[in-house]
Parts: sequence; structure tokens; C-alpha cells
Amino acid sequence: MLSACRVEGIVAAMAEEGSAEGEEGHSPPAPTLDLEVGEHVGAALRAIRQSRGLTVQDIADKTRIRPAYLEAVESLRLKDLPSRPFTIGYIRSYAQALGFPGDAAVARFKADDPDRNDALRAPVGVRRMADPRLRVMMLAGMLLLSAILAWNLIRRGTLEEESRGPTRLITADPPRAAPIGPISLGSPLPAPVESNAPPPYLTPGLESQLSAALPEGLSSGEDPTLLDLGDTFTPQGQVSGAPAGGGRLVLQARRPTALIVWGPDGAAWFARSLAAGEAYRAPEGARITFETVEAGVLAIFVDNRALGVLPAGRTSASSIALSPPS
Repeated sequence: MLSACRVEGIVAAMAEEGSAEGEEGHSPPAPTLDLEVGEHVGAALRAIRQSRGLTVQDIADKTRIRPAYLEAVESLRLKDLPSRPFTIGYIRSYAQALGFPGDAAVARFKADDPDRNDALRAPVGVRRMADPRLRVMMLAGMLLLSAILAWNLIRRGTLEEESRGPTRLITADPPRAAPIGPISLGSPLPAPVESNAPPPYLTPGLESQLSAALPEGLSSGEDPTLLDLGDTFTPQGQVSGAPAGGGRLVLQARRPTALIVWGPDGAAWFARSLAAGEAYRAPEGARITFETVEAGVLAIFVDNRALGVLPAGRTSASSIALSPPS
């Protein structure tokens, strides 16, 4: 083991070497600046910037923040800065441009200038006490609902008992013996009227025109006697359509009626009311369709000879059998 005198000699030698190195010109290291220096965070940022030989414009080029705002941050002139969230963002960017964590700079700023508008946190360990009046109101509401429900049930049972009335015993009649011998049946009943059948459609204005064309003594509600046209076509009024010799098919009205002639393109070629005896001559070779609302009223003549009558609805001219021209 080393003696105490020898240890004291080694320590003295080391002290002399340190003092010699100091005399040779080695200066102590300069103090390191951080965000805690200065009276506020702005002063700390300015001191760090100046220690690195940077200008405000250099920081503005890095952070894209106006130099006027950076100078206001360094002096912490909050009245020259936008709202508090923008100021916090400027401080964060300023610190990051100098290589410091932005959260540390923001924490220093909040310590230097606390926000008095922050909501106060609830105290720890304190339990909120519910308002006793609220519990009483809820209990009263439940009792009221229970009373209303019970009253409705009692009232419903009373009404059902009143609707039943006294119970009557119904006895079935004894079965009757089947009669012996022939059974007479009555006349058959008429078929029931179809209630879903729609009423017949009447063309507006057609009834008044037919009533005006009926013979004297007949009303529109009666069925007039059909005109006897004979077996040969004889003009007894105006003949519309093709001129004489321009067609072999002729429709002649046996009583006043309406006739519509549709062309092949769907357009109406002829639409009017025909008086008794008036006729329509179809053009030769035309692909037309006849439409009438009454069956058996328009007589068909081909080559001036009677061929039958036109049914109700639509009938194409090509469906009427035309005999070869004589």
C-alpha cells in the first residue's frame, strides 16, 4: 500500500501540471446556450441566433415567417403578433430552425406567458355530488307513469266486461229429415252485375252531334232503325275520301256514327261524324286502318256490292277480302 506522503505527492504533481497547461494558453470552454437562458423564450432564441452569427433574415428564409413577426417573438411583443395559436407555431418553427425541439420552446413560452383562458381541470380526488332534487323528480315521474299504466289496464278490463254482457246459452236445432220425393226448383236468378266494369266511354261532343242527326221523334237514348242500304251501293249523301273510280272499298253509314281512318304512319287521315247514308271511299292500295265505336253501323261495299258490316274497334283495310276486279 502506498503511504500517505506518497499520495499527497502525486496529487500535488497533478495540480502543478494543470496549472502549467493553463499558463500555456488553453482557455476554458465557452458556456453552452439553451432555451432556458434569458428572461423569456424570445430572448433565449435571440441569444442562440446571435451566438451562431445568424440574422433575422436567415431565420425568416428557413421558416418562411415574416422578419417582423420573428423580431416580435424575440422581444415577446404579443400585441404585434397574430393570435396565440399562430404565435405558438412561430416559436416552434424558430426553435426547430436553430436545432432545438419545438415542444421545449413552446413549454417555455407557456411558462413565460400562461393562457388565462384555459379551462381549469377538475380537482383530483373530489367526487361530484348529484343534485338530490333530480333523484326525487325521477322517482316522482316513475310513480306517475306507473299510476297511468295501472289506470289504463283497469279501465280496459272494465270496458271488456261491459261489452260481453250476460252469457246466453245457444242450443242447436235438431237436424231435419230430408224430404222424400222430387224437389221443385225456382226460376234461375239473373247473373250478378259486374261491379268492376268501367262505365262506357263517350266521346265529348259526339252525343250532341248524333242527337242532331237523328230523325224526328227519336232521342239519343233510343236505338234508331238502321237504314236499309240494299245489296248495291247507292250514294245517299256526301262521299268522302277518294273520288269516284279511285277505290273499290266503300264504307256507308246505316245511321249517324263516327269514323276515323288511320294512315300507315299513324296519322289520322280522316276523322269526322257521318250522317245516315254518307260514305267514305278508301284510296286504292292504301294501307289504312278504320276505327269505329259501334259494330254493325258501317256497311262494307266492294265494287258497289254489299260485303257485310264493320266491327267495333280497329279494322285494317287489308283484312277485308277484296275480290278481283271484274
